[in-house]
Amino acid sequence: MKTALLSFVTALGLFAATAATAAPFDHDRDPRRFSPTERARYEREQRQLERRRAQERARWEAQHRHDRHDDRHDDYRRH
Repeated sequence: MKTALLSFVTALGLFAATAATAAPFDHDRDPRRFSPTERARYEREQRQLERRRAQERARWEAQHRHDRHDDRHDDYRRH
């Protein structure tokens, strides 16, 4: 009885260890495994994403350019 239980626990442990080291589910989406057309599409999308991020960053910085606190214009100064 102990041998069967021990072998079952060992099998469960080996299964968990094997599953933990197996390839992830999305391993086929690895950019290194793309065909040339898929790679070109992926790189084009990445460039567009970076361009949008840069535009959003520039827009946000322009909106918040004058957000610094300036005591010269503070109406609620303590005297």
